[in-house]
Amino acid sequence: MPLGLPPHLAARTTSTAIARAGHAAAAVCLTAVGLVVVSIQAYLPQVILWPALVVLIPMIVLLVLLERSPSSFIAVCYLVIGGLCVTWYSLIASTQLDTPVANDDFTIVLLKLALILVIGVGPSLGVSMVWTTVAYVVGELASVAALVMLGAPWRFDTISFAAWFIVIGLLAVLRIDRLTGRDSQSEIYRAARDEMLADVRRVFEQRATALLHDTVLNQLAVITATTGDLSPAVRAAIRADLESIVGQEWFDVASVDDARDAGHESSSPASGRAERLRAIIDDAAGTEVRVEISGDAAVLEGLDPEGFDEFSRAIGQCIANVRRHAGTPTADVVLGGAADEVSAMVIDGGRGFALDARTDGRLGVGTSIVGRLETIGGSATVWSQPGKGTSVLLRVPAARADGARRVRA
Repeated sequence: MPLGLPPHLAARTTSTAIARAGHAAAAVCLTAVGLVVVSIQAYLPQVILWPALVVLIPMIVLLVLLERSPSSFIAVCYLVIGGLCVTWYSLIASTQLDTPVANDDFTIVLLKLALILVIGVGPSLGVSMVWTTVAYVVGELASVAALVMLGAPWRFDTISFAAWFIVIGLLAVLRIDRLTGRDSQSEIYRAARDEMLADVRRVFEQRATALLHDTVLNQLAVITATTGDLSPAVRAAIRADLESIVGQEWFDVASVDDARDAGHESSSPASGRAERLRAIIDDAAGTEVRVEISGDAAVLEGLDPEGFDEFSRAIGQCIANVRRHAGTPTADVVLGGAADEVSAMVIDGGRGFALDARTDGRLGVGTSIVGRLETIGGSATVWSQPGKGTSVLLRVPAARADGARRVRA
């Protein structure tokens, strides 16, 4: 993949770069011929070589046009007029300097090189190879025409042939590399596609596992702890959770929360994100834990719908862990944030636990908290000691003002 570009752009970019390099080399050749003519004219003022300079003008003009606006028509004009200029220059140089013309003369070779080095622009290197060969043949035929007019013998032009051979060899190598690189390019893109699909699959698997933990496992815990018949509110909540899991509503995480909120008698239609967060926390706390929410609730508006849903669910899971394991009737949630981040600190004064390498492996922490936040580029940090309570810091990136999606971890 030249220059790190995809194949459909690399082909055009490579061909254009080669063509422009050839244009620059051709311009150098024409400039050198002009300098030689000017030098001879200055050294031998009695000869008339200025028509040879006039010959160079149309080639230079067409070369500039070909560089600025590449087209087949301009390229063909450059070849035709360039061939005529080679013949005309050979005749002028021979008659004015009174020397036998030779098709391998230094200045004539430079003119032929100016034809060979102007490579056709196009995505196909095969076309460029044909174009270079045609330019070589045109230059040789033009010099042969001058030899025929002057009755001079033909000699093999080694320099022009070497230049043609080098250019053809370079184009052939690039063409072979391009042909052999197609298979590897397809493999690279296939691997990139598979990696992208794996990332998407991982996000959905984490979300599905977290949702399963937050619904089925929570409800099983409620059923286990309940003696006698279940209350209508609990029944409605279980029914809503089952409907969400059996159906496909969990793909739209906001609809899951709507269904769950509708199953609680104490929940009313959320009029804002603060009320929605309050409902999720109350659902997780049940009647065992009283949760105090403080801080700036306005920071919640800095999250996009997906970010808010995962963030609020992670807070709810922290409160559920307090209810199950902390052994304390109270907990605090402190909201905060900055221009590019929203955070929440969940604090309880319960029994705490010893942090070790297995902490993040717990389903509630590793999946419903850490894993959930990782899917939206967030993080969770836990501080706890036995007998001294637990604090969990949740941090997620705020939605950008231009609406660009966050890069997932």
